[in-house]
Amino acid sequence: MAENTTKNGFTWSEVKENMKQIFTWSYYKEGFSGWDRLSYIWLAVGLVVIISTGLAHGLNYLSVMSMLGGAIGFTCTLAITANRRINGLLGFISAVLISIVAFHSKNYSDIVMQMIYLITLDLNFMFFGNAWQNRKIKVMDNHGWVLAAVTAVVAFILLYAMDTNVLISPRPVIDALSATIGITGAVLTISKYRSQYWMWTLQGIMSVTLWGLTALQGDANWVLFATYILYLGNDVLGLFFSPWARAMKAANNK
Repeated sequence: MAENTTKNGFTWSEVKENMKQIFTWSYYKEGFSGWDRLSYIWLAVGLVVIISTGLAHGLNYLSVMSMLGGAIGFTCTLAITANRRINGLLGFISAVLISIVAFHSKNYSDIVMQMIYLITLDLNFMFFGNAWQNRKIKVMDNHGWVLAAVTAVVAFILLYAMDTNVLISPRPVIDALSATIGITGAVLTISKYRSQYWMWTLQGIMSVTLWGLTALQGDANWVLFATYILYLGNDVLGLFFSPWARAMKAANNK
């Protein structure tokens, strides 16, 4: 009798094996090895910036959540750039922490974005990490453009309606737009489109604006503002100095 499979075509034994590997040393060794040198350098720089920013603005409950969420989330983005499945576990933890800060700051669409990251990216990579990591990186095609456009339109309408009618946000337009771009990037990431990094770059710019404005209005500290600036640096690495970039160059040379 054939072994039970998930809706994605994977056997439950494969899913269980992926989850078991999270509790092994080899999982973390694989996750943090084989990165490009620039990624390691940017990781060190980023962690120093995030921790320094948090300490400079004083330690309290939210600043600690911001530092932990920012540091782990930043590491997660670099793991994605390195095409490492450990980004799922890192993203899961950071999504929860950043959502706590976003709730206190009334950036409700940002919470939705983090939860969508958690479900579509983080849990997916934790359950099916090997399969995702080994899938071929794709060049943007017509299906990818349609997928991105539909996702963006539907997400913005729903998020803006939520921010203005259900959970009233003091920054509804930029909150909804930033989350929309992030959700679209997540969809392209899970579909393994290299063009995801253009969306992450746009999302980084919007998040810097959102959290900078949030901090200026006194609703949060500056840690996440600094974190999203660092995300932009990772986006540059992803666009030009990563397995994703090399896949695009290889496709163009054919």
